[in-house]
Amino acid sequence: MPCTSFDKLNSIEPAYLPASKLGILIDWLVTLKCNYDCSYCDIGMHGHNNSIPHPDYDRCLGMLKQLYAYTDVMMMKKKDRLKDAIMNMYGGEAVFHPQFVQLAEATTREFEQYKDRWRLRRRLTTNGTATEKNWKTIVSHMEGVTMSYHTQGPQKLKKLFRANLQHLVDIDKEHDIVVLMYPHKDYWQECLEFARWCKENKLRSRPRLLDGKLGTYSETQIQELAEFFGSDELDSLKPGEKLTVSKMRACCGARPLCTNREFKSPQTLVPRGPEGYKGWTCSANQFFIFANTVVGTYYTNKDCRVRLDGKLGPIANIQTMDQYTDKIRKQIQETNTVPVLTCAQTHCHCGTCAPKARTPEELAKIMKVYNTIN
Repeated sequence: MPCTSFDKLNSIEPAYLPASKLGILIDWLVTLKCNYDCSYCDIGMHGHNNSIPHPDYDRCLGMLKQLYAYTDVMMMKKKDRLKDAIMNMYGGEAVFHPQFVQLAEATTREFEQYKDRWRLRRRLTTNGTATEKNWKTIVSHMEGVTMSYHTQGPQKLKKLFRANLQHLVDIDKEHDIVVLMYPHKDYWQECLEFARWCKENKLRSRPRLLDGKLGTYSETQIQELAEFFGSDELDSLKPGEKLTVSKMRACCGARPLCTNREFKSPQTLVPRGPEGYKGWTCSANQFFIFANTVVGTYYTNKDCRVRLDGKLGPIANIQTMDQYTDKIRKQIQETNTVPVLTCAQTHCHCGTCAPKARTPEELAKIMKVYNTIN
């Protein structure tokens, strides 16, 4: 039976389904600058900041090489069928970087030395407003694209969005669309109309509710959202109130999850405690790596700040990442073990799907599914 009580929860892992296969997610923040300036987008590392210059090309290229090298090490003990990586490139607005075309080309060129050891899928998260010429070159180096539609923008960019979306359809490029559902009275109707247009045209799309102070919806708006969401997904949404933090958590990638090794009862939402999974043993470092090119630092992932020493902070920076990667390689070669984390955070967002357990022994059993450790 699915577990709904944190007190009875002992482990979490993805369901063993082909579509839920867990590889390594490489999150690459290319720039914080954006050609939009939406009211609901935070100013800072989780949004955009147009006052900070684009990182130069050499820094971007150097971090790309380090990301590939680190991923190569973390693939050393993966079972062959699980040697898959997804690189998600985003910003700010990644395509707004003046040399993003060259960076997209570099992702192909620099991967040549690894292509016989593991598989890579590159995905671009974007507002889809690159020029037609640049767009065609960029997406030729991507295996998939996630496009976000923003109503709070000029018609010129919205027109460009639709043209670039049509190109993806024409070339049969894997893509999905996220519609930001801004509840402001000047934009709400357009949000609904675009979400409905996507649905009518059988495009893979999903409306996204806003959190924060601008993410408050009226009773009428909540009723209108019901055509896109299940009733259980709207339970935490109250008229005039901000979205509440739930005691349950879903995988960001919509993977079904199994609790307490109950493989016959996968569930979308899993329990989390008042301090998340603090004190648990977690394998997030084996499935994620986040690079912030703006400041030149690396973290376990974009939300997880846990390090191998049990402290919170960056795992390395552009000057120390090569040494960090060599240290992990040496540990794997000499001890035949892949390091894991002891959670020190009081919240868990991205990374909930990474196998985790209350005890190291329980996690070791789970990781036999993924790693070839003797």
